[in-house]
This record gives sequence, C-alpha cells and structure tokens, in this order.
Amino acid sequence: MLPFSPAGNGVIRISSEESKIMSISRMGMAAVLVLLSAGTVQAQAARVGYVNSDQVLAEYEPAQEARLGLEAARQEGESELQLLDRGLRAAFDEYQQQAMTMTPEARQARELELQNQQQALQSRTQELQIQFQERQAELLQPIMERVTAVIEEIRVEGGYALILDSASQAILAGDPALDLTQEVLNRLQADPSPGG
Repeated sequence: MLPFSPAGNGVIRISSEESKIMSISRMGMAAVLVLLSAGTVQAQAARVGYVNSDQVLAEYEPAQEARLGLEAARQEGESELQLLDRGLRAAFDEYQQQAMTMTPEARQARELELQNQQQALQSRTQELQIQFQERQAELLQPIMERVTAVIEEIRVEGGYALILDSASQAILAGDPALDLTQEVLNRLQADPSPGG
C-alpha cells in the first residue's frame, strides 16, 4: 500500500500510518529545536573573559624579581662554562702545537686528558641546566600558583565559565570589555606576596 493515494480531485490523501510518522517527526523536530534553543540560551548566558599572562608576569613584581634572579643565575652559569671552554680550547691548541714532538704514549695520554676535560665540560653543562631548571621551578611555582588563584577568584566571583589566555594566541580578536588582565594585576598588586 502506498503511504499516500490520489483522491481524484488533485489532492493527495495521506494514510493514517504516514500521518502518525509525520506527527512523531514533528514532535522529534520540536524536541530538537527546544534543545538547540536551550543550548543557545546557555551559550548566551556563559561568560567568557581573557587575561594576557605575559603582561601579568611582566608587571607582577615578584615575577620581575624572579626573572632577575634567574637571569643572574644564567649569566653566572654561562661565565663558568665559557671559562671551562676557554681552558679546554687552550689545552687543545697546546696539544696540537706539541703533538708532532710528543712520543706516541705522551700523545695518547694527552688526548685522554683532553677527552676527560671535554666530558667534564659536558657534564657541568648538564648539571648547570638541571640546576637552572630546578631554580626556575622553585621561583616560578609559587608565583604561578598565586596568579592562577587570583584568576580563579575572578572567574568564580564574576560568574565566568571560561577565562582564556590571550598570550597563547588562541584569541584572534576579543572585546576589550572581556579583558581581565588589569583586574588580575590590581588584585596581585594589592597583595604582591606569591604566597597570597
């Protein structure tokens, strides 16, 4: 049986089965539209803000102090490594000048000394890198915890669903009214200690 049949006067008559299916389809569509409109209302109600974390860290005094301390430690480490490198280069240059006049045993012993010096330089480089990373984490962790806590306070108090970081370049354009950077800085400067 056809779902619809001609009525003879040019009108298409719909069978009762087709009528039920269309009725169910309409109810389903209505339910989908209600859900979609509810999602739209929720999306409109969700507040989103953003913060420029680079600016916050550049202007937050404890972060500035940490950056200066880390820069001093980095320069100190570089100076030490440059001194060790110059010593190794000088020893290698001396070896090259004297190599032709050395006995094979003396040459081999000198090459071993140079290899040991080079390995010591590489080991010290790795040690300093690890020390720097540990110091960086030690200095920055309480600062980042404080910044994150302030952002979370603002999120909760302001009823924000999300606060994004514009420094991550995930935000291509944004309403300046949604920029919470200055609010974060104001709260951090009111109590600048990283421990809160």
